[in-house]
Amino acid sequence: MNHRLEKFSVLISIYKNDLPQFFEVALRSIFHDQTLKPDQIVIVADGELHQTHIDIINSFIDDVGNKIVTFVPLPRNVGLANALNEGLKACRNELVARMDADDISLPHRFEKQISFMINNSEIDVCGSFIDEIETVTEEFISTRKVPLEHREIVKFARKRSAVSHPSVIFRKNTVLAVGGYPPFRKSQDFALWSLLIVHNARFANLPDILLKMRTGRNLMARRGLSYLLYEYKVLYYQYKIGFIRKNELISNAMLRTFFRIMPSKLKELMYSIVRNR
Repeated sequence: MNHRLEKFSVLISIYKNDLPQFFEVALRSIFHDQTLKPDQIVIVADGELHQTHIDIINSFIDDVGNKIVTFVPLPRNVGLANALNEGLKACRNELVARMDADDISLPHRFEKQISFMINNSEIDVCGSFIDEIETVTEEFISTRKVPLEHREIVKFARKRSAVSHPSVIFRKNTVLAVGGYPPFRKSQDFALWSLLIVHNARFANLPDILLKMRTGRNLMARRGLSYLLYEYKVLYYQYKIGFIRKNELISNAMLRTFFRIMPSKLKELMYSIVRNR
């Protein structure tokens, strides 16, 4: 099959705290800049937006056409997991690429991922390497490399996420079959990967940098004890669904507790060391 004939959807959620200028760049990167353009872009408004966001969306629709853009406005903020689940219902294609409202997809992203998914029909979720960049200046910070093969991904995922969420493309029906994204405010992607693995979904990552993610050098340093509570919830969820054993639950919780309570500078250093391991 010629992959240029394959139709696919892009799923992106936006809420009022997302910066409009980054959102505009993100939209351009998933359509105008792509060598293979999506058949559909689903934009979910997670609650009330600022007028600037609305203007950007309307301008984008005027530019690419309302046959390409499906706008899903939600009356109130429901969190990323629930917003994405609503957006999934509106996706008309089996292959769905994820995109965050402040990241940048590189030009060959969809062409490479669509080709891979067509040629590897056993794969349900495909991610890639990503470049982490400074939030405002877009200065390069580092490349996040992840395991490539399914077995390595599963092993890695028992400790931390082995797939970079904004880089993924997945098969819609595989995700819907497990109920979509678990309803967590944070780390909902990690919870979903765990659930999919338990249900025998197959994973792969491409050894290509296909996305730039705005993180900032102090992202990990900003995540303190409040973020730790979300991590505990996801860890317990992984244990409850049988993805990790009790000893893994305890050891992972201890490691995350140690990491979150350490000083910010040490946290940044530790993250730079483990980023690609």
